[in-house]
Amino acid sequence: MSEKYEINGNAYRELLYFCLQYHDFKEEIEDITHSGAARYATLVKNKGYHSDPTASKGERIARLSSKCELIEQTAIEVDDSIYQALINNVTTRITYEQMKACGIEILCGRRQFYEKRRKFFYLLNIKKG
Repeated sequence: MSEKYEINGNAYRELLYFCLQYHDFKEEIEDITHSGAARYATLVKNKGYHSDPTASKGERIARLSSKCELIEQTAIEVDDSIYQALINNVTTRITYEQMKACGIEILCGRRQFYEKRRKFFYLLNIKKG
């Protein structure tokens, strides 16, 4: 195992759990986008915020989208030919073997894939600071 992409175990777990929220982020963006401003205003008001519901809605979508883009862009930066497989792996914990068994084409071997996964978490750690 290459030591060049090693990160602290606690940092790794924090990043992993961040990535596992990816589909929650996407779902919340979808919910906010398709809910009316009045419904979202009620949610915001119940949490103690008092602001323009449309602005709050836009700000929340922007924050969630930024998190999703961080994951996506980091995967693309690691290897744009397998970024989708990387995203599947880090956001759902589906293994390389499970993806192959499902017919997902991964343009590298198992060892190379997991090396790229380590690089993904290394870069994500740097980007998240």
